[in-house]
Amino acid sequence: METRKIQEVGGGTFTVSLPKAWTSDHGFEAGMELRLYTHRDGSILIRSSEAEVGWLADATVDLDAGDPDAGDPDGDNHDGDDSDGNNSDGVDPDAGDPEAAARAVRTAHTVGFETITLRRRGAFTEAEREAVRSTVRELVGTDILTESDAEITIGHLLDTSSASVRQSVIQLQYVVVSLLRDAAEAFGDAADTQTRVCDRAAEARRSAEMITRHFSRSLVSYAELDSLGVSRSELFAYYEIATRLETVTEQAVRIATTSEELPEPPSAEAAAAVRAVVDDVARAVDDAVTAVLNGELTTAQQARERSADAIEQIDAVEQRLYEESVSDSVPAAVALSTTLTHLRRAANCSCGIADVAARTAIRAENIDL
Repeated sequence: METRKIQEVGGGTFTVSLPKAWTSDHGFEAGMELRLYTHRDGSILIRSSEAEVGWLADATVDLDAGDPDAGDPDGDNHDGDDSDGNNSDGVDPDAGDPEAAARAVRTAHTVGFETITLRRRGAFTEAEREAVRSTVRELVGTDILTESDAEITIGHLLDTSSASVRQSVIQLQYVVVSLLRDAAEAFGDAADTQTRVCDRAAEARRSAEMITRHFSRSLVSYAELDSLGVSRSELFAYYEIATRLETVTEQAVRIATTSEELPEPPSAEAAAAVRAVVDDVARAVDDAVTAVLNGELTTAQQARERSADAIEQIDAVEQRLYEESVSDSVPAAVALSTTLTHLRRAANCSCGIADVAARTAIRAENIDL
């Protein structure tokens, strides 16, 4: 690290000299116009290029990339075709690839681009268009701007300065905890909770994706952090929470659907055991997220202990299952065992969030950010 003194020149202007080797390495020359970006953490960024947020303005995704026929305008690449001209791999070449189109939208949105343009060498199929529309509907603040035969342009319309990542985490926390308890009811054959499980899972994924988007943008843009009003370490902690809560969401959905293939509902004892364990896991998840938000080491330690207690409870039910005192049939025993596996993964996520809380608290107590 080098140090420089601030000097005052005529007119009350302050200057700081730049190291010659550094300016040479980065192509700076005398008389070149530089851009200075000040940030809420007190830092100043010096660049010769446009504002960093411009890097995330537009993205173009070519859906034909990797297509073996993309470079064959005559379409006479016969790899995989039989003698009758039929595609022997069972894929209809006229159907396009709806999953690839949807995946491209979601990926570019998560990276943080404001405008995403999908392109095809030929025309988009109706299946691809519907896949894009469906994906866009699932993304917060996103809409289709323009459509043509070979291009679809999607825009993110929300202003980052109006967003609150902390509030998104709180909302995600509430939804996931409720989702876990709904999943326990669904396991016990409460059919009316299935729709609520699906709706809440979708809501949880939307919140998690928004948090991930902000985090991804912050990796290349200080302006993102300034607009959000958070530090890089805070945003990283929120991203870690969102990632783990997404996993908990997946486990909850699997728990809710585990008993669907059973010939009859699980026994009352098995359903009660699942509800008890889910309640322990849900409280552990809730406490762990709260510990991160509060930034207190004592709360983080308590959340870690509650997570460990939930895992012990899972072990106890599993032991009772092996002793054949919880389920009445082999299919029911398999369903319960599978559910306990999902709950263990959720409890492990709770442990991970509690560890994030401990790191956050220790950092806050020892570093003045």
